[in-house]
Amino acid sequence: MKLLSTRKTVLIVLVVALCSFALGAFGESKVQRTQADVYHDLEIFASILEKIQSYYVDDVDSHELMQKAIAGMLEDLDPHTQFLDGLDYEDLMVSTKGQFGGLGIYISFRDNYPTVIRPMDDTPGDRAGLRAGDRIVEIEGNATEGWRTDKAVGFLRGEPGSPVTFRVERPGRDDLMDFTIVREIINVKSVPYSGMFDDDTGYIKVNSFAKRTGDEIREALEGLEAQGMKGLVLDFRSNPGGLLQSATEISEMFLGKDKLLVYTKGRMPNSSRKYYSGNRKTHGGYPIVILINGHSASASEIFAGAMQDWDQALVVGQTSFGKGTVQTVFNLSETEAIKLTTAKYYTPSGRSIHKDRRRDTEEADDEEPLPEETNDGGVDSTPEMNDLETNDNAEVPAEDAEIYYTASGRIVYGGGGITPDLVMAPEYYTDLQRRLEANAFAFSFAVDAFGDREVSEEFETSDDVLDEFYAYIEGKEFEYTEEELTEENVDYIRTMIAREVVNNKYGRKAMYRVLLQSDKEFQKVLSMMKEAPTLQELFVYAEEQKAIKKASND
Repeated sequence: MKLLSTRKTVLIVLVVALCSFALGAFGESKVQRTQADVYHDLEIFASILEKIQSYYVDDVDSHELMQKAIAGMLEDLDPHTQFLDGLDYEDLMVSTKGQFGGLGIYISFRDNYPTVIRPMDDTPGDRAGLRAGDRIVEIEGNATEGWRTDKAVGFLRGEPGSPVTFRVERPGRDDLMDFTIVREIINVKSVPYSGMFDDDTGYIKVNSFAKRTGDEIREALEGLEAQGMKGLVLDFRSNPGGLLQSATEISEMFLGKDKLLVYTKGRMPNSSRKYYSGNRKTHGGYPIVILINGHSASASEIFAGAMQDWDQALVVGQTSFGKGTVQTVFNLSETEAIKLTTAKYYTPSGRSIHKDRRRDTEEADDEEPLPEETNDGGVDSTPEMNDLETNDNAEVPAEDAEIYYTASGRIVYGGGGITPDLVMAPEYYTDLQRRLEANAFAFSFAVDAFGDREVSEEFETSDDVLDEFYAYIEGKEFEYTEEELTEENVDYIRTMIAREVVNNKYGRKAMYRVLLQSDKEFQKVLSMMKEAPTLQELFVYAEEQKAIKKASND
């Protein structure tokens, strides 16, 4: 019992010391005036934990109880305040630093096993000969049947220079293949694709805002400008954001010196700050269109908002997510941290980016779950998967929406998220499309039917290949009706097959070109930029389209 009393005393001293530090940081406040009550509550908490350990009828895991207590404490705060430990903490470090120790393979949960989707170029997994479709059946002697992606990631990822051993079942081979691969530092690209279209228009896809995102975008810009780019599309659809520093660095590439980029306001004096551009040399002289959707958040919204407020780009798509809060990460140990909301973001015109949501509805999703895909760093998803979620943020602003003005006097709207200058209805996916994607049939078909077949990088799905695919899914006992094979669905299936075949043979960059050829929003933007080849003409075009839509609604 003396041991328990000592443990209780240590627990109280540690928690009280931490709280004293935290409460003291807030200065003279209502919180500080209730310190005695807080200390009393902490002592009661420690006493309850001691009694459970000593007298509860069954053995309990004290660590698990503490984890649940922490979760309960954070439950009434906003959804972005989180306690991070284990893989969650590592994922945060990967997403912000843009690198991790691993093999460099994209994996997904397919057919009840973690499965290789593709290796990243020039990584340990690539050099070892791993292929799309390789089913990882054992890692370090542990059978992986039923393992979800995050568990496999936890085993595959590790310190650079350390080995990992696993077994693979490869389509077309009867024997299992053994691999022992030494982990290396894997750099995760924020810009998975950039290229020219129609000899005039450049395109850059940005997946996240990490440490090296600015360098990657700068490199892509310089390459496109060297090819004579006359217009630029920046695609931030389904970009969840990342580092504030990265968002301001990218904004500076297009906005002149001393331009306000974003400002924050919080309860503490040091959480209220203004961020200005310090860059004298900017990219530009050509029209810029920024694509966003309901899953574009955080740093994506900071960049889009700054460019919109300074009239440097036309924003197109659907209203963004509205995640306009600042999270400060406080390290608690080498593997644990708390990500705490400390301020809110505002665009240069004064719009609050944030849209308040309840924690229990923040991640709500009525749709069936889609296949996971991640790399062994746990930070990537396929572009074709991102937009399968239905998006309810597409509508034009309500008549009573908050009105703000850009530098030139154009009207922009507040109320949470970034409202596009030109709203485009999102693409909703049919039931057949969702079911095919959920079963990853196109991926399996590409691996099984095209493993040894030669195809060109301009591969298109012929009628014969389409019939072959139908026979393939029927062999998998997938049920569909002839009535479901509408022109829309057949076109989608053709693209879906081509996407996976090209990706399997030529990699991710080739896959992006396939996707963009069938991307209705992107194709509309290309047509729009031909019709309105300057930024001012694009602004006029957007206003005309809004007037036409309003007239038709009236």
